[in-house]
Amino acid sequence: MAAPKNKQEARLQELILAAKRRNIHVRTEKLLREAGYRATSGSCRIKGQDVILIDRDARISDQIEFLAGELAEREERSKTPPAAWEN
Repeated sequence: MAAPKNKQEARLQELILAAKRRNIHVRTEKLLREAGYRATSGSCRIKGQDVILIDRDARISDQIEFLAGELAEREERSKTPPAAWEN
């Protein structure tokens, strides 16, 4: 892993390592856009593995905000019984 260039990049790397410790794979990719829709960062499961996809073209502050939110939501869900997840 390359050394971060600034505090924001260092924070993003910290969040990626935190996800890795939780067995969540984080991928930063160029999310393709077409006329009529705009792809955004998101999460999914691929072959049983939790994966978070981050749009590498998004501002780094947006990447940090998204990843921090995803990790916080997963932490909250781990403390809440599954029956309470549905609103």
